[in-house]
Amino acid sequence: MNTDRRKYEQFNALLDRHKSQIENMCMRRARGEYNRCAELRQECYISIWKHQDSLRPNSTPMQETLWVYWQCRSVFSRLRLLKSANLWQPLDDNMADSVAEPEENTAREYLESLAVILNPYEYKALQMMAEGYKPDEMAKALNIKLHSAIQLRYRILTKMRQKYGKLNGS
Repeated sequence: MNTDRRKYEQFNALLDRHKSQIENMCMRRARGEYNRCAELRQECYISIWKHQDSLRPNSTPMQETLWVYWQCRSVFSRLRLLKSANLWQPLDDNMADSVAEPEENTAREYLESLAVILNPYEYKALQMMAEGYKPDEMAKALNIKLHSAIQLRYRILTKMRQKYGKLNGS
């Protein structure tokens, strides 16, 4: 119980010391839009809370300021990345009726058409990748070194990307 209370007290003290810094960073990022600034500030607070243990206990005020700065910057970067990603919107009841159900094997057939350029060894590795094998598991199953398994995955993906580019005129 004391450790939880101490953690909350440290967090609140950290926020009190850097509240204006966080506010200024968020206001600049939000370009003066108050609601967006409030959202960014909240995300920064959450990140600081989650990563509070990574702040060195005996850090100087400058180190602490820089740590808070980088926590906020990582929040901004993550949010920018999420914004630029094309996130799927959930289907509502009206859309679900009008959207055709895709064929189950379409993606598999397309991958198979790209995989024709692979030799049997690479094809076996591709199957393992599709089944979710990690590089270390692939290395063990194929009796090769970890670095070789990573390179093999890279070569397979490169070949298939090149084939994809040729098929799509890129």
